Amino acid sequence: MFQPKFDNSFTKENVSRHHTLKFQLFLEDLPTLESLKRTRPDLYVEILTCRSCEDQLEDFMHLFMCKKRRAKLQQILTSYLHHLTQKLKEAGDNANCDYSSQIDRITSLPCWTFSSSNWSSYSLVRGCLPTAFLEVFENLGIPRLTAMNVVAAIHV
Repeated sequence: MFQPKFDNSFTKENVSRHHTLKFQLFLEDLPTLESLKRTRPDLYVEILTCRSCEDQLEDFMHLFMCKKRRAKLQQILTSYLHHLTQKLKEAGDNANCDYSSQIDRITSLPCWTFSSSNWSSYSLVRGCLPTAFLEVFENLGIPRLTAMNVVAAIHV
C-alpha cells in the first residue's frame, strides 16, 4: 500500500491527524454545517448558513467553492504548483536535463484555477491527482511509486 514519507517535523500525532483529514476529504466526511444539522438537529437549526459568505448552505462542495474562501484556496494551489515546479527544476538540474516541457505541461493543467465550473481543482484539493502528474514523472524515467511519494510529499 502507498505510504507517503514525512520529515522529522511531523510527530506521530500530526501524521495521524493528517491521514484522518485526507481520508475524510476523500470520503467527503468532514463535519460541514449541513451534516451537523442532520446529526444534531437539537444544536444546529435549519436556517444556519455558511459562516464565511452567510448566503449558502455549507455542504462539502461549498467548503471549497465558497466565494469568500476562493482567494485563500487559490493561494494554496499556487503555492503547491510553485513547489512542484521547483522540485522538477531541481531534478532537471541534478540530471543535467531540461525539464521545461514537462513543467509547461503541468502548469497548463486546468486544476490550478478555482471556479465553480472547474472540477479538477476541487478534485486536486481532495487528493485526486491528475494523471498528467504521474505521466510527467514517468516520462522523466522516475518509477511510478517514487513519483507517487514525491507528489504525496508535496501534497502534505
